[in-house]
Amino acid sequence: MTVAAHDPRPKKVQIADALRKEIAALPAGHRLASLRELADRFKVTTVTAGNALKVLADEGVIVSVPARGYFVQSPLSTDHAGQNAGGPVNRDEINAIHSEIQQLAARVAELEKRAQSPSSA
Repeated sequence: MTVAAHDPRPKKVQIADALRKEIAALPAGHRLASLRELADRFKVTTVTAGNALKVLADEGVIVSVPARGYFVQSPLSTDHAGQNAGGPVNRDEINAIHSEIQQLAARVAELEKRAQSPSSA
């Protein structure tokens, strides 16, 4: 799989989005592919692959273990009232916002493309 050149999102975001979908089906603690393997898979540099993993780590989806690799993070624990113990993070809401941002970025790219092409009036 390669990143799409026509996609307005940065390469690291495209990779993070692809991995996020795969990670959702993996159990907590599952080890992810190495940076080199991910770079080969997506046909990018290891720096870009690492930046994609950093996006996921910043979101709390994965965790980095030095000298061991990247692992699927266990879901946030909830307290007895059903609230996230780590704070007001709502993954469903974040995912919905992320999806809306992707759709808006695609619409903006299409509008910019139309604005640059000559009008046939």
